[in-house]
Amino acid sequence: MNGRLIKELEELGGEIRPASLKKCDEIIIDQPGFSAAIALWGGHLESFIPTGQEDLLFQSENLGGKGRFERRHFGVPVCWPWFGANEEHDDYPAHGLARYFRWELIEAGHFKNGDVKIVIRLASEDHPLIEEMWPHAFELRQVFRFSNKGFRINFSAANLSDKPMPISEALHTYFNVADNKAAEVHGLDQISYVDKFDNSEKKLQEGIVTPCDCMDRVYLSAPDECEIQDPVFNRKIVIQTEGSQSTVLWNPMC
Repeated sequence: MNGRLIKELEELGGEIRPASLKKCDEIIIDQPGFSAAIALWGGHLESFIPTGQEDLLFQSENLGGKGRFERRHFGVPVCWPWFGANEEHDDYPAHGLARYFRWELIEAGHFKNGDVKIVIRLASEDHPLIEEMWPHAFELRQVFRFSNKGFRINFSAANLSDKPMPISEALHTYFNVADNKAAEVHGLDQISYVDKFDNSEKKLQEGIVTPCDCMDRVYLSAPDECEIQDPVFNRKIVIQTEGSQSTVLWNPMC
């Protein structure tokens, strides 16, 4: 990583810190209104803590396995270019390749309004193992926007091959709530969903979602905004999406 990027990151109150996560580095941002951490391994946002609050993102105590395609569940991991199991190869990792390789920091600075900007990149040409498992050349980018009001992630994928590239993708966010049985999800009333814990039966949501204890649901044609109300932490988390066809509501705590 070049000296210019390091200097620009330091001007944001940031640093590159060695991490134990697959022996890969982290980008740490420490501002008066928030702190944030991005793991370069997997290229995902690990933590976002508004000053004086609990982390918005869940941190699992289960460290996962030691294999290359074993991982801990936390933060906002990227699912790309497939979601769930690979339909053709049983030995390929769940939820795609993007979360199992090192990303590269390519930009650190500010947006025009002063929000912190971090850009990271994953290119297939940089990782021979990716080219063995996925025949299409590609480049992925994530643009992180941080402020004391919250965070935004813009994810983009470019097909650099000369053939169509079928994909599915998701930002598989783990939100942190104090008590899942007391938490409520608003904004999904009268939205149809597929209940994966009930033989993928199609159902209709009636009212708010609570308790959020044991579920795996895909809400179809979901609205662009919903919210998590957490009475124990005394806060509301507003989730806004753009370009998404569905919203997944998942909690394996049975």
